[in-house]
Amino acid sequence: MTASVFSSRFSRWLASSLALLLVAGLGVAPVHAQDGSSGDNTQELKKQLQASYKAGAQAGNQGNYETAITRFEEARGIAQELELDDIVQKIEGNLISSLKNAGSADLKQENYEQALAHFDKALEYADNDPSVYHNRGIAYFSIDSTDAALESMQTAIDLGNETGNTRVAGMATERTRGHFLNIASQALNGDNLSSSQINTALEALNDMEDYVDPNAQSQFYRALALFEQGNLQEAIQTARQGLDMHDGSRSDAAKFYFVIAESQMQSGNTSQACETFKNAAYGDYQARAEHYLKNECES
Repeated sequence: MTASVFSSRFSRWLASSLALLLVAGLGVAPVHAQDGSSGDNTQELKKQLQASYKAGAQAGNQGNYETAITRFEEARGIAQELELDDIVQKIEGNLISSLKNAGSADLKQENYEQALAHFDKALEYADNDPSVYHNRGIAYFSIDSTDAALESMQTAIDLGNETGNTRVAGMATERTRGHFLNIASQALNGDNLSSSQINTALEALNDMEDYVDPNAQSQFYRALALFEQGNLQEAIQTARQGLDMHDGSRSDAAKFYFVIAESQMQSGNTSQACETFKNAAYGDYQARAEHYLKNECES
């Protein structure tokens, strides 16, 4: 729910609910004929409740989430004092939305510690909301708290799948996978890779599979690392697994064929390699594949 949604509709509902509660005498302190102070206090609390809620809704609509949070917390406290459980629940929904909106705004402004405070507070009211865990994971990644980030993302994945929120589960999966793929990509960048760089890439890809399943890109990086390591047959097998997962363009698929072809070439299977290089001669790999085809396959 966005801030603009919870204004007029809920205000009308709140006013009518309070009126019905007053008439029915439900959830309010008894009023005695000889002493009207209790009834007057109840009426005053209900006015405060409406005023606090209205102020929170207006602040939320204006993007002033800190004020919205404060006023919704006030409204929630009053509703609890009046034992209006249904209204408490409704207000908490708006409070959660305000905390989430505040945290998201903090992320955009790179106020990561403040974002974490808002998301942690939101979880006090909604500890089964996968989107909060996902956004909290982003904040943790942004301050290099990797273990906390991965734990939060894992919870987002689990809750997303449990509650049917596959969109958030998917985003958390991709963010988790992206963390490890970035490590592998950086480790494998450049020529004449060291054994340390290769091991760093493979360790990252192994760690990734403790959290999420491999995808085509992770299989490419693994195949590349295995090729650089000299494990040629395993590199070929892994690159082919990546091709099976791949659903992109021919140009993007060229990288898998290139690793396979180079592995075949180094294994002494020149004729096979030459056929494979034909499938690698697209996009970014076109020039390199054509170099092999001209200098190794036409001689």
